[in-house]
Amino acid sequence: MKATVKHIVKKVTLELIYDVVDERTKELKDEMKEMRAEYREEFKTVKEDIKSVNSRIDQIHTRLDQIMLMLTDIKRQG
Repeated sequence: MKATVKHIVKKVTLELIYDVVDERTKELKDEMKEMRAEYREEFKTVKEDIKSVNSRIDQIHTRLDQIMLMLTDIKRQG
């Protein structure tokens, strides 16, 4: 009888442990999904920031080219 009770308690304990492990695994998977979604959003933001910076650099280069042409014209005239 004692062995049977011990076996039943062991089986129930293992089932409870497996349930807790399964629940925690699901929670971790859900957290990972959320983190991936956040990462994607942050990556998009960084990508947009880089595009903005590149656009501004292109504008500066264009303006510098204009200034160089103006200086060249001034130098020729003077």
